[in-house]
Amino acid sequence: DDEYYEVKQLVFDDRTVRNLLKLFNKGTLDDITWIISSGKESVVLAGRGTGTEVAVKIHRVHTANFGRYLDYIVGDHRFVPVRDREKLVYLWAKKEFRNLKRMWDSGVNVPRPIDIAGNIVVMEFIGEGSVPAPLLREVEELENPREVRDLILEDVKRCYVKAGLVHGDLSEYNLMYWRGRPWMIDVSQAVVLEHPLSYSLLLRDLERVINFFKRRYGLNSTDAREVAEGLVRERSRLEGDQGTDT
Repeated sequence: DDEYYEVKQLVFDDRTVRNLLKLFNKGTLDDITWIISSGKESVVLAGRGTGTEVAVKIHRVHTANFGRYLDYIVGDHRFVPVRDREKLVYLWAKKEFRNLKRMWDSGVNVPRPIDIAGNIVVMEFIGEGSVPAPLLREVEELENPREVRDLILEDVKRCYVKAGLVHGDLSEYNLMYWRGRPWMIDVSQAVVLEHPLSYSLLLRDLERVINFFKRRYGLNSTDAREVAEGLVRERSRLEGDQGTDT
């Protein structure tokens, strides 16, 4: 159909096909079954690998937002900025994979990272039967919105204090809701705490989450700055304790 043709034309260039073949040859992928979403910078496909459902995120090379990517890469000591478009997109995909792994290892509720090849990241599929879980904004009614909000804030805390990362674009558009829990997605832009924008991004993430639940469910407003400063203090205490141990 038209959507498949568009995705095929814009995503399945020679480089992407080679990267997909690597994943098939390694046994990471057995099949690609469905197009989940198609955006300007990436396409997400449903697939199967090692007997389970997976999500296959393909970062587009030709339509990558060069300036936006660099804003989040410059200042992140884990990566060296590049000016070549293809190399930058590969770096962006690598950043997403490493952020997912760091969050997952710290107990943050994110899709489990599985594999990476060039501009393609394979991760756990959140949903069932090739049908993705809804975004938080698409859920008509939550049984216990306060509990869901607090679970998100707890994940923001784990992300900051344990993983040493700030999501950087957290909102009802980048949170899925599945089996009673929220899931953080789209973590390519997540930055380390040493990044010059980390605190302002943390504050923006908190404000968006808090304001969404206040606007839609009428929850009493929690002060985002107070929460952010509490996380900074807790992270500082943790670093101090680790310094004492060494």
